[in-house]
Amino acid sequence: MNAGRDGRAGDPRPARGIEGHDVAAGPEALWQMRRALGRHLAALRNRAGLSQWEFAPLTGYSRSTLSDAELGRHRLRREFWQRCDELLKADGHLVGSYDRIERAAVLMRQRERGLAQLGRGQDESIRLRAIPPGVPGVPGVPGQPAPAGVRVTEETCPHCRGPITVVIAPTASGPRR
Repeated sequence: MNAGRDGRAGDPRPARGIEGHDVAAGPEALWQMRRALGRHLAALRNRAGLSQWEFAPLTGYSRSTLSDAELGRHRLRREFWQRCDELLKADGHLVGSYDRIERAAVLMRQRERGLAQLGRGQDESIRLRAIPPGVPGVPGVPGQPAPAGVRVTEETCPHCRGPITVVIAPTASGPRR
């Protein structure tokens, strides 16, 4: 189930990062969210009256790693944020923010993959449209010859392992799949 703005499963509202950053905004927003989480950690640590030197050993990490986390420069595992949350009695706020940031990162990667696939699909569509209309023969249909320069082959789909027909049409730079 998707988690919404407040981190609860099933909430239909779109996930938002800490300080209201939109998770779909891209790498800059993700970095800002990590910085905001680090500032929150530093504020809680200071409120507890602990220096980085005093707090770092309690977390099991070095002072420099803690410093990098507070600056948003270090991607640490969830266990780090859980430990800090427990030590600083943050009532799940640090872990919740970490989870929202990680969801945002996943959404961003999915969106980038989708855009890349869309671009590849458009490229394939352009090549398929390059087959001249009205040329006798239907690629991939038995008994029908393919147009000149067009090759048709059967392959196995890498995802479902089912058979697929691949049309290889010439482009200005030569045949491409």
